Amino acid sequence: MGTGIKPWLRNVAGNVRRLRLKQGLTQEQLAEKAEIEARYVQDIERAKTNMTLAILVALAEALGVDPRALLKPAALLPARAGRPPKKVGRTMAPTTTRKRDQ
Repeated sequence: MGTGIKPWLRNVAGNVRRLRLKQGLTQEQLAEKAEIEARYVQDIERAKTNMTLAILVALAEALGVDPRALLKPAALLPARAGRPPKKVGRTMAPTTTRKRDQ
């Protein structure tokens, strides 16, 4: 008998995360490009959900790869808890200031 779906989910998870990070995308940005919910990308990258073929193709197109590339053997790296560190050099949008009464 086969090994089931878990190894395939881990391969997709590892490849999606690796390609997303290589392209400098956040999970939210990838979700927007693939037209899916960000929470779904999180679950996919942790191999916690069994996605449809349509989602696999949407992720591949968003990452600019053939869908078969997401099925290749890949290591599922441990997820880090919390938000990623802020990038150096990013600036906040200027805030509106009120003129003081004279």
